[in-house]
Amino acid sequence: MRRLLTTALLGATVLAGPALADPQQLAADAAWTMVQRGDLVLIDVRTPSEWAMTGLPRDAHVATLQDVDFLDQARGAVLGDLDQPVAVICRSGARSRIAASKLEKAGFSHVYEVAEGMSGNGGAGAGWIKRGLPVDPFIPPDN
Repeated sequence: MRRLLTTALLGATVLAGPALADPQQLAADAAWTMVQRGDLVLIDVRTPSEWAMTGLPRDAHVATLQDVDFLDQARGAVLGDLDQPVAVICRSGARSRIAASKLEKAGFSHVYEVAEGMSGNGGAGAGWIKRGLPVDPFIPPDN
C-alpha cells in the first residue's frame, strides 16, 4: 500500500520487478522528471574517477558508496530530512542496490534505485547516458 501511495503522490513510473520488492526501482527518465519537479533528490554513488569519465546526472548530489562517511554525505544531500524521496544511481545498478539498502537501514523512508544506472543494465534499461538525459561535467574540488 505504501508503494502505491508513494508512487501516486510522486507521479512516477515505478518498475516493480518480482526479484526486487524493496527498494523500488525507478527508470532514469522518471527519476529525471521527478528531480526537475523537485520531488526527488538524486544521489550518484560512483567514484570520482567515474564522474570524471562520464560526468554527473544534472542536479545530482554525490556520495561515494565506499566512503566511510557515505551516510553523512547522503543526509547532507537531503538536508537531514530522511522523509525526502531519494534515488541512487551508479554505473550499472549493482552499487545502487547496496546504497539503497544502506539508506533504508539508516532511516531514509522513500528510497529508489535507478537500476539501469548511467551506462545501462540489460533488462533494466538503456541507462541515463543512452537515454540522452542531461549530464554535467564533474569538476573536482580544489584541495
